[in-house]
Amino acid sequence: MNKTFGSVLTSYRGFGPGFDFLRIALAFSIVFSHAFLNNGSDEFFRGSPLWFLEYALVPMFFALSGFLICGSAQRLSLKNFLINRGLRIVPALAVDIVICALIIGPIFTTVSLQAYFSDRHFHSYFLNIFGYIHYTLPGVFGNLPSDQVNGALWTVPWEIGCYIIMSVFMLTAVVRSWKRLAVVIVTYVVVGMVVQFTASIPPKAVEGILYLLFVSRGTQLILAFSLGLLAYQLRDRIPYNRMILVACILIALAAVFLLDRDQAIYQVPNRIIVIPALVYITIFIGLTPMKLPAVFKKGDYSYGVYLYHDPFLQILMTLFPTLFLGTRMGAIALFIVGLCIAMAVATFSWHFIEKPILQMRKKYSFVATARGAA
Repeated sequence: MNKTFGSVLTSYRGFGPGFDFLRIALAFSIVFSHAFLNNGSDEFFRGSPLWFLEYALVPMFFALSGFLICGSAQRLSLKNFLINRGLRIVPALAVDIVICALIIGPIFTTVSLQAYFSDRHFHSYFLNIFGYIHYTLPGVFGNLPSDQVNGALWTVPWEIGCYIIMSVFMLTAVVRSWKRLAVVIVTYVVVGMVVQFTASIPPKAVEGILYLLFVSRGTQLILAFSLGLLAYQLRDRIPYNRMILVACILIALAAVFLLDRDQAIYQVPNRIIVIPALVYITIFIGLTPMKLPAVFKKGDYSYGVYLYHDPFLQILMTLFPTLFLGTRMGAIALFIVGLCIAMAVATFSWHFIEKPILQMRKKYSFVATARGAA
């Protein structure tokens, strides 16, 4: 009997044995990417095959999320689904924003504390909690290649957008029909291509909105998330096959050497081939037993690593510019030291912020139930 995603998932009682490994591997890889992008080595990074990490890692996270939450979305009411997602995402995000604004900012700002706390950028930074992203704090990290306090926050509004889309899918029963979802995905991609190749036709304001919704970098996250949903719906039809995995890896490798960063990220047609390949790779790994060091079995530290790492990379470069700024070796050193700090903070966040909140959402989430027992 040929294995499918569904049969493998069922054999592990609905909990893919490789998803824990995948989460932490993706989070660590994002820290690696940001070490180069933040320390001034971005030109080297984006001009080498490493550019594909910037393209692929976050969409893989979104594909993973789509696959995993599709099942809970089919079991839960809309109210409970939104409570579930809110309790998972918001508390740690709020803590990150408060710490950056009230502790890191005042310590590292180059302006007076009076000017810092009275500046509109200080006040607007708290809007990040609600998904309205502001990257800078007054006088903070202005001497670095990027003055963004936490550039990783760019994904937050797109994540919220995916949950809004999922809410619509739940209300319209699209989440229960792979055919309807497939029509929605195809329509979304086609509209994206139309917008991209007729960009000079609509008025400027309309063009900007259409570009944001259908072409911009964030829209590849929506596509990856939606394909993750579709893969769950079709889990009993999609083969769990190593030859398909190899083919998808070859597609990814071809993209690495045939495309450049801008072609891949901002050209909609390329997504039709590359994103589905990444989605298959993501889910295949998630359903495959992967060895994980014991320390990572005590909790899901991936969200904390992703959420908290960027400010600490910025702090390290501010404190030790000679060691960490401007060179490839500096980027590698920044990655190693920054990852250690991010893991420490993520561990604290998990055990004292995220896990206690997780206890509140047990009745909403199969994964949370398993996590709560960890």
